[in-house]
Amino acid sequence: MAAYGVSLVLLPLFSLVYTTPLRAEGRYETDIEQPKPPHSFLWGHLKLIGGIASQLPPNSHQQLLITTIAQTYNLKGVWYLDLWPIADPQVVLTEPELMDAVQVTRVYNQHQLAQDVLTSVLGENIVAAANGPVWKKLHNAMAPAFLPSHVRTLAGLIADETMIFRETLKKLASSRQVFSAEHELSKLIFDIIGRVVFNFPLHGQTKGSSYHEDLKQTIQLLNQQISRNPLVKLQVALKKWSVRKRVDASVAAKIQERLAALRNENIVPSRKDPFSILDLMLRETVLRDGTKKGSEAVELPEGELELLVTNVKGLLLGGMGTSVDTLCLTRRNEKYIFMLLSKHPGVVQKMLEEHEAVFGRNLATILENLKESPAKLSELEYTTGVIKETVRLFPIGFGVKEAPAGSTVSYQGREYPVDNGLVIAPCWHTMHYDPRYFPEPSAFRPERFLGDGVPRGWFRSFSRGPRACLGQDLAIDIMRVVLLLTVREFHFKIAGLQPNPNPKAIYTNLDTIFGDIVFQELSMEAKPRGGMMMTVGEKGVAA
Repeated sequence: MAAYGVSLVLLPLFSLVYTTPLRAEGRYETDIEQPKPPHSFLWGHLKLIGGIASQLPPNSHQQLLITTIAQTYNLKGVWYLDLWPIADPQVVLTEPELMDAVQVTRVYNQHQLAQDVLTSVLGENIVAAANGPVWKKLHNAMAPAFLPSHVRTLAGLIADETMIFRETLKKLASSRQVFSAEHELSKLIFDIIGRVVFNFPLHGQTKGSSYHEDLKQTIQLLNQQISRNPLVKLQVALKKWSVRKRVDASVAAKIQERLAALRNENIVPSRKDPFSILDLMLRETVLRDGTKKGSEAVELPEGELELLVTNVKGLLLGGMGTSVDTLCLTRRNEKYIFMLLSKHPGVVQKMLEEHEAVFGRNLATILENLKESPAKLSELEYTTGVIKETVRLFPIGFGVKEAPAGSTVSYQGREYPVDNGLVIAPCWHTMHYDPRYFPEPSAFRPERFLGDGVPRGWFRSFSRGPRACLGQDLAIDIMRVVLLLTVREFHFKIAGLQPNPNPKAIYTNLDTIFGDIVFQELSMEAKPRGGMMMTVGEKGVAA
C-alpha cells in the first residue's frame, strides 16, 4: 500500500497536462552556486534527462533517472533540477536527515500536483493528496482500521483469499502457460482490500469484479492522457468520464446501503473493533443523526457523499497497486519477491525453515495456527527481511511536497531553499542504492534487516512521519501470508529471461541477472516492466 504518493513519476510528463501556467516572469532561476548536474542555459536539465533516459529501457520510472544522475555526477544530499518549460523546478533530497526535515520535523503539504492528477481520476480531496482539516478528518476516520492490533485480526481473511490464489497457481502450473504475475496478484490484493473496505467479497479472483476492471481502465486512461494529440485526449476524457460515472454510482449505492443498515440497526461503528473502513468513515454521520431512521434520517449531503465515494475508490485503487502516501497497499512488490527468489534458493530455504519452526509444515496446521495465533506472523523475522529488502530494491515511488515561503533545509552547514514553487522530491530510491547506507546496494541480502541492522530512517519505502504509509502493517502482513502459503509448494520463473551482458545503469547490476525487467516502468507508480510475465510450477511435480 504505497503511499498514494503522486511521485516524481508524474513529472515532467503529467505536468504537460496538469500543471498551471508558469509564473509570468518566466523561467525559474536557481542560484548558480546551488548543487545541480551540468546545466544548459537553453535546455536547463531537459536534455540531460533525455540523455539519461535513452540509456535505460523505454518508459523507465523517474526515480531511476534521479538515482542515475545522482551517482553519475556525485550529487549528495540536496540538489536541483531545472525542467522549464515542461514542469516546475525540483529540489531533490536523498539523505535521511533531509527527508525527515520535510516529512517528520516539519510536515509540508502534499504538492498541488498530487491533487491535480488524482482529482482527474478519483475526484477532489482524495486523502492521499488532501491537506489541512480535510486530510486530518479522513486520516483520523481510517486510522483505527490500520492499527497493528486490528490488522492482526485480518490474518484469517488474508489467508482465505490467498487460498483462492493458490488454486489459480495450481491451474497455471498444470497448464504450464505464461501469465502476468502483476495481473493475477492484483486480483488477490484487490479482493483483500475489498474485504477490508466493505467487509464483503468482491470476487475479483473468481467471478471477476467490475470495480477491478473499471479502476484498471482508469489507470490506463490516465497514462494515455499525456498524449499531445487532441483527438486522443478527447477520446480518453470521454472514456474516463464514462468509467468514473459508472464507478461513482455503484460505490455511492454501496455507501447509502450501508448507512441505511447502520441506522436501522442502531449500530454506531466502533473505533476499537471496526467492522470495515467504510463503517469508520460513516461513524461521524451516524453519531450526528442519532437514532433517526427511514424518512427521518438525514440524507448524506452531496459534498459529503462525494468525499466518501472519492476516498472509497482511492482505497480500492490501493488494491490496484497505486502508490499512496496514506494507504500503501500494493501488489507490486510480491512479483519482485518471486522474481528475486527464483535466483536465490538459499533464501527460499531459510524462509521455509522459519515457516516450519513458527507455523508448522503441514498446510492444515499452518492455516490453523495462522487463524488462531495471527500474532505469530511477527515471529517471521527472516521473511520480513525478505519483504523489506525487496521493497528497498524496488520502491514504488515517493510523494512530492511543497513548502511555505522562506522555507529552507540545512545540509553541511548551509541553508538551501525549498520554497518559491519548487517541487520537493524526497527520493529514497537514491538513498537505498547509496553504499554509505547499504553496502553492495544492488545485492539481495535479507539479513540486512535482522535485528537493528538498518536504522529506522534509512529504510523509507513506506515513507515516514504523519503522511507515511498508514497501511504498512497490513501490507507487510499480506506479503507474509502470501509467502507463507506459496513458497513451500510453488516455484516461479521469469518467462523469456534475457539477462543483459553489461549493466545499463550505474546504480545496479541486477539486469545482468534478470534483464530489463528490473527497470520499473512509468505509471501511476513504479510498476513491473511488461506485467512481470512468469511461469509457475508445483514443487515435486515433474515439468
